[in-house]
Amino acid sequence: MAMRITTKMMQSTSLRNLNTNKYRQENLMNQMSTGKKITRPSDDPVIAIRSLKLNSTVDKIDQFYEKNAADADSWLDLTRSALSTVMDVLKDVRSDILKARSNYNQVKDRDAVIKNLKMAIDEIYSTGNADSAGRSVFTGYRTDMPLSLKTDKKELNTITEQFFNNTIDKINFVYAGDLSTINEGNFKQVSDSVNKDNIFDADIYRKRLAYDNIDIKQKLDADGKPLVPAEYESNIDIGYMSDAWVNGNSANLTTGSISAYTTIDTSIMPNEAVVKLTDAATGNVVEVRVPQGKDSDAATSIVDSTGAAATMPAGVKVAFDEDGTIRITNDNTVPKETASIGSSVKRNADGEYEVTFDKKFKTSLEIDPKNFYPTGTNDAYKSVISDPNAISYIAETGEVLFGDAIAKRLMELPADKELRVTYDKTNWKKNDLDPVHYFYTERAGKTASGKDKTLVYNENFLTDPSKNGKQIIEYDVGNNQTLRVNTTADEAFTHDMGRDMQEVIAMLEEYERYETSKNEIEKMIESGKYKDTDDELLLKRQKEALEEAMTRVGDKISKRCDKLIANCDGYSERAQLAETDCGARMSRLAMVENRLSMEQTNFEELVSINEDADYTDLVIQLKSIEMTYNAALSSISYVMQTSLLDFIR
Repeated sequence: MAMRITTKMMQSTSLRNLNTNKYRQENLMNQMSTGKKITRPSDDPVIAIRSLKLNSTVDKIDQFYEKNAADADSWLDLTRSALSTVMDVLKDVRSDILKARSNYNQVKDRDAVIKNLKMAIDEIYSTGNADSAGRSVFTGYRTDMPLSLKTDKKELNTITEQFFNNTIDKINFVYAGDLSTINEGNFKQVSDSVNKDNIFDADIYRKRLAYDNIDIKQKLDADGKPLVPAEYESNIDIGYMSDAWVNGNSANLTTGSISAYTTIDTSIMPNEAVVKLTDAATGNVVEVRVPQGKDSDAATSIVDSTGAAATMPAGVKVAFDEDGTIRITNDNTVPKETASIGSSVKRNADGEYEVTFDKKFKTSLEIDPKNFYPTGTNDAYKSVISDPNAISYIAETGEVLFGDAIAKRLMELPADKELRVTYDKTNWKKNDLDPVHYFYTERAGKTASGKDKTLVYNENFLTDPSKNGKQIIEYDVGNNQTLRVNTTADEAFTHDMGRDMQEVIAMLEEYERYETSKNEIEKMIESGKYKDTDDELLLKRQKEALEEAMTRVGDKISKRCDKLIANCDGYSERAQLAETDCGARMSRLAMVENRLSMEQTNFEELVSINEDADYTDLVIQLKSIEMTYNAALSSISYVMQTSLLDFIR
C-alpha cells in the first residue's frame, strides 16, 4: 500500500534536517573557537574519560617536574654550595694550624693565626644556617630553626650528651705555678719553690664536652654568703648505661668492683615474701623473709644456705609492697662510683608470679664538689694527676678530667657501651650550635595559654640511640620514587670543629702569657734596679722557669697541632663525603628531570591528540555543512510556499 506524503510531513522533515545541520554547524564553530573536540563530557564520553586520566597524569608530572624536582634541585644546590664553603674554610684552617705548629714563637704569625681561627669558627657555623626559601637545610625536620644561634642570649638548657669511650682523649698539661701572670708588682708573691726543676708536664685523660662556659655556681654558707675559700657546685652527672638483667629471673652483673646480688628464687607465701639472693662474685646465698607491707629491715628471718642466721648483704634491700610487688634494690658503692639495680615480682591474672628486672641501670661517676672548677686552674689538672680515682670538672672549658684509674675503667668498657653526661648551660654566644639539633635537651618554654612548660627535644635519643641525628627529608620526584634532599647537621657540622680551633687558640694564648711574663722579667733584670740583690736571683730563677715552661708548652703545641691537623683532614673528608653524596643525588635528580621532561612532552602530546580538534578538517566540515544548510534553506523555502489553492487543487 502506497504511503501518502503530506505537505505537513515534508515541512516537518525539512525543519528537522535544518535544525540538525544548524546544530552540527554550531558544534563545529564551538570546536573551532575552543580548539577542542568536546566541550562537555556528553559530547563524547570515551574522549572525556580518556582526557581525565591523561590530564591527571600530566598534573602529576607537572608537580614532580616543575615543583618538587625544581625545589629539590634548589635545596641540593644550596647544600652543596654550603659544604664547598666549609671545605674551603677547613683548608685555610689546616694551613693556619700548620703555621701555629711551626711559628708559635713568632708574635706576628701567632696573632694572625688566632685571628684567622676565630673568624673560621664563625664562618663555618654561620654557613650551617644556610636556608632555602626560609627553610634551614641542615636541621632535619626543624626547618624553622637555624643550626647556630644568631645572637647572644640567656636560656637554660639541660643537655645530655651520648658518646663512647673512644672519644675520651689525652691532653698535655704544663705546670708552671703562677708564673704566667707575673709582673713587677707581684713577682715576690710567686712561690719561691717554683723554679726550673719544678716545672713539669703530664698527660691527662679528659672528655671534652660539646660546649664550654657551662653553668656552675659558688656555694654559699648558712648565712647565704659565698664560702671562703671558694667552693663550687654543679648539676653535672656522668655515667654509663648497661644491660642490668639477663636470663629470666637470674643475672650476673659485675661493674668494676661492684658485685650485684641477684635473685635466684623468689616466691610469695601468705602475707610473706621469701627471696633468695646470691652474690654473683662469691656464690654466697642469703634467704630473707619479708612480711607484706614491710621491707628487709623488718624481716622475720635472714639465713644463709645452711640455715644459720645471717645478715643482709650491704646495700641490698628487699621490700614486699601491699599490692603484692616485691622490689629488690642494690645500692653498693665503691669510691667515686655508685650503682643501683632492681627487680620486681608480681602475680599475673593467671595466678602465676612474674619476675621483672630493670632493663637498664645507671652507673654514675661521682665528682667530689671540691673538684668543681669555674676556670681551668692548675688545681683542676693537679687533682687528677695526684689522685687516680679523682674526677675534675672545668666549667669554663667544658672538660671532665679523669684520674688514671677512672680512665682505665672507662676505657675497658665494651666499645658499644654508651656513656652519658648531663649538664646545664645558660649563657649562649652567637654562632653556638643549637643543642636541640644534636642532643636530648630540656628547655624552659611556655604553653599556648602562657604557663611555664618544659620543652623536651629528641626524647627518643635516650630510649633508642639508633635514631640520633637522622631526620631525613625526601621529595616525591616520580610515581613511587623519592629522593633525599637534605644533609643533616651531624654529617657536616660537628662541635669538635670549633672546639679544636679553640684549643689551638688557647694553647697559643697560653704560650703568649708565658712569653709576656718572661719579657717583663727581662726588662726588670735589664733595668739594673735589682742588681746584686736576692730579688735579682729570684727574677733569674723565674726567668729560667718560664723558659722551661715555654719549651714544654711549645712541645705541647707541636704535638697537639699534629693531632688537630689529622682531625681537620677528617672534618674535610667528612664534608667532602657529604658534598659527594649531595652531588650524586643531584646527578640522579638530573636524570629524573630529563625523564620527567620527556614524559611531560609525551603525555601532553597524547592529551592533544585526544582533545584537540583538527582545524583544517573543521573548516572543510564547516563549509560542507554551510552548503548543506543553504541548500536546505532553499528547499524548505519552496516547500513552505503553500496556499489555500494548493489544498483546493
